[in-house]
Order: sequence, then C-alpha cells, then structure tokens
Amino acid sequence: MFPLKPHLTYTDQIVKLEKRGMSFDGLSHEQVVKKITNIGYYRLSGYWYPFRKLKIIPPESPLEARREENFNEGTTFIKVYKSYLFDVKLRTIIFYGIERIETFIKAKLAYELGKIAPTIHQSKDIIQHQHSNNHDVWLDKLDTLIDRNKDKDCIRWNLEKYGEIPIWAIVDIWDFGTMSKLYGMLDDKYKYQICKSLGFDKPNSSGVKLGLKTALEHLNIVRNRCAHHSRLWNTDFSGSKISIDILDNIDHRATQLTDKSPELSRMAGIIYLIWSLTKRISCNSLWLKSMSDHIEAHTEIISFNAMGFNNNDITGLISLLEKESI
Repeated sequence: MFPLKPHLTYTDQIVKLEKRGMSFDGLSHEQVVKKITNIGYYRLSGYWYPFRKLKIIPPESPLEARREENFNEGTTFIKVYKSYLFDVKLRTIIFYGIERIETFIKAKLAYELGKIAPTIHQSKDIIQHQHSNNHDVWLDKLDTLIDRNKDKDCIRWNLEKYGEIPIWAIVDIWDFGTMSKLYGMLDDKYKYQICKSLGFDKPNSSGVKLGLKTALEHLNIVRNRCAHHSRLWNTDFSGSKISIDILDNIDHRATQLTDKSPELSRMAGIIYLIWSLTKRISCNSLWLKSMSDHIEAHTEIISFNAMGFNNNDITGLISLLEKESI
C-alpha cells in the first residue's frame, strides 16, 4: 500500500507534465488550464498513458509497471487532447449504434412475447428452469424501475386504467441491462424467435442463441462506458468475448476474423458486432461509413493496434465498407 498522492494546483499539474517531457507548444497557459479544468487531470491521464515510454521488463509484470513516468519524444498536449476528442466522438457513434439495436430488440421481445400474454414477462413459463431465481431478482429490479418511472405517461396510464403494465408498454422503461438479462433467461424457443427476426442463417443453433446472449451482455458493458463517458477506444473487453457465430453476415475475407481473433475482445470487435446487428435491422444504414470516416480522419493520432486492428491496419474495415457500398 502506498500513501495517496497530494492534491496539485492546475499550474503544478502542468509543471509536472512538462518535467516528464510533454510539450505545450501552440497553447497558452490559460488555454491548457481551461482544458484541464473542463476535463480533469485524472481523466486526461488515461489518454496520455499510451504516450509514456515503454519499460523493458518481463512480460509477467503488472500492467502499471510497463510504462515509465516520462513521455516519448514528440508528445504534445495537443495530441493528447485530440485523442480525447477522438474518443468523445467515438462514444457518440457507438452509443447511437447500440441504441438502434436496443430499440429493435425491445420491440421484438414485446411483439413475440406479447403474443402469449400481455404480462408474460412476469411468468416463469418463458424462463429456463435454471434461471428461476434470477427471474425473481429481475422482477424485483423491474419493480424498482416502475417506481422510478411511475410518473411517465405509459406507466401511469396503464396502472390507473388496468392496474398492470403490458410488456409492449413496459419495455419503454427497460434499460439495456434489463432487456439483455431477460433475453438471456428465455427458454430456447423464444430465443429462437428473436434470432429469427434478426435474420440469422441458423437462428435455432445453440451457437447463435448463446452468441446473441453474450453479444447483448457485451454491448451492455460498452453502452455503460459510453453513458458514463469512460475511455473507450483502447479498452480491452476480454472478459466477454464476441462469438464469431453471430457475425455470419460479415465478409470474413475482408476482416480475416476467426473465432480466436484478438480483435473480438477489442474496439474492432465491437465495431464489427454493431455493424453485423445493424445490417439486420437497416440495410441502408450509414453507421459503418460514419465510423470508418471518423477513424480514417485520425490516423496520425490513434494506434489502430490498441483498437484491435492487427498490424495497425484498418484495411479490413475499409474493405468491408467498400463491399457493403456495392
């Protein structure tokens, strides 16, 4: 255990960075202070971390020991700030893509399950037996959501008129996690209906049904990072790897993806996943072009390796975009 570092004034923070080799050329002291004030020194530190010199140490050493305090030659505050701005827009594009997927799957869950009964989401009949206790926890959290949103028109009106809320109305207050957890607990025949509506080649295969479950869990993590403005572009998501089974509508000759591709646990995999699901929802979507344009505009600032693109090469992404545009 080490003692906490002392508080530093904005001026002291700038001096500390200068001593470690960061240049502030082109910016006045007031401009730098304003940017640190608006963003925060600690938040920015995640963006200048890749600019710190690498240590030559054994590979088993902890991550925090792999960088020196000093910066690589040529490191400027402007470069760090631009990488921060790159991440801000990246989160916006990613969030929009996830929002489209969330809206679609909520609608499909409401439609397919609503055929059975208006409040079928409360019933164990649609839930796999091993998830019975999890479903009880899910219902408790749903009650909390209802209480939190009791003044929302769709909730208040249904409660006042019917005393309960049908699934096609209650999906409106679900967050992504609530939605993904319900899908994960569903009996396979209901998972099949959702996978079928998304146009999977083999919607009844266990790989696809399980793959969509893990994909939604994966996207929930990413969505939360976007919502909380967390650094995204070089994040490792290896705790929840994307299944190649649900990327069956992407040309793997362009991306060179396999089920063991490291890209699937990095930002590149998130991009391919969102695009795969988006194509199933809207064949005319320009989401991939927006993403590709954004990445290409920052080739001098961003390490594509850190995003999961092998050999620092986004040729696969560009090739995929070109194929989709034909």
